[in-house]
Amino acid sequence: MENILGSGDSKQPVTDEEREQLAKRLDEDLDNFIDNLQKTPYKDGWKEETWREEMEKHPFFMTKPPEPEDQPSPLVEGLQNLRYDPDDNTPEELATKHKDDGNFNFKCRKYKLAIMSYQEGLKLDFQNNELRAQMFNNMSASHYFLKNFRSSLTAAEQALKLKADYEKTILRAINCCIQLKEFDKCLDFCDKYLEFVPEDNNVIKIKKEAIKSKKIMEMEKRKVTKIQKQKEADQARLLFELNKRQLHIIGKKDGPIKELAILDPRVPGLVQPVHLVENRLVWPVVFLYPEYKTSDMIQEFYEDSTFYIHLIEMFSERPEWDIDGKYNADVVNVYFEIVNEHKAGTKVTKIDAKSCTLFEALTLLRCPIDNGTPVFLIFIAGSQFEKEFLAEVP
Repeated sequence: MENILGSGDSKQPVTDEEREQLAKRLDEDLDNFIDNLQKTPYKDGWKEETWREEMEKHPFFMTKPPEPEDQPSPLVEGLQNLRYDPDDNTPEELATKHKDDGNFNFKCRKYKLAIMSYQEGLKLDFQNNELRAQMFNNMSASHYFLKNFRSSLTAAEQALKLKADYEKTILRAINCCIQLKEFDKCLDFCDKYLEFVPEDNNVIKIKKEAIKSKKIMEMEKRKVTKIQKQKEADQARLLFELNKRQLHIIGKKDGPIKELAILDPRVPGLVQPVHLVENRLVWPVVFLYPEYKTSDMIQEFYEDSTFYIHLIEMFSERPEWDIDGKYNADVVNVYFEIVNEHKAGTKVTKIDAKSCTLFEALTLLRCPIDNGTPVFLIFIAGSQFEKEFLAEVP
């Protein structure tokens, strides 16, 4: 660069004009230097389309606390490590920081995050019971807003062990007990609260309602217990009557029937299983009509009723499937089948529909009961279908 100040050691004063020329020359040199720099795009910055999201992740710019499932940014994680460094904080100081974080999240209605902060603080080994009680109390409040009433009550009880006169905690415990229908605990907490605030009309009212609700609940429990005992007695009586008849029940092992489930119908809910009316067994019974490949279900067939009575009722009006109108109680025969478990083949037994009762068919003739339902086949007496059916029987 040319020495515009002159050469030699002699010092001459710089004029304003020379100073101006020097400044101008320096500006030009700087501009030339910048212009000659290699122009490369900046790749490490935020993208234009995502800069808002990136800024929200930055701890200095975020407007809301992160969610529990969010992965913290390296900067946030680093700041957290600095804040919670056990080398720079006593256990009580760390607990206080966790409490403060929990309180901040609570105010932001981030109750799950608040609970996590309080839990972390309570894990620490410190001796300040006042601080520990505060965290249990605040954790109880967080659970309450999440409607986790059982957890809220548990945390409240822990707080009260450390600070028995925590009035707000007692009130929350009362409300939790009401939600959980734990009226005995509710009354205990009401009494405890009224020791500190004897004239609190609201708690007095809650106590009266709890006493009333407790009586109603106990009455309902007695009613349910009575119904259950009656049900058990009815089942025992039904089992006794079933075993007394020594029935042929498919799938039953040797010995008496122990569980009624073996007699549940194939389609539970649509068919009432065998039951007692006085001392009579009442069965669901199926009639099959092989000629038309159809069936009828008799929902309640009393065991002392004859087949003829039911057949008369079945054919009092012509069934839709009886195209020729030829079926009636006086022209049909009734059969049941017994599959021989030890030898190949099936045994067929014909019953006298007019005189035979269901009791006789099930006990004397040993009609099998499958899925709690006896099954009988109906044929027109002397019809080709009856002859073909009997011809197939070995």
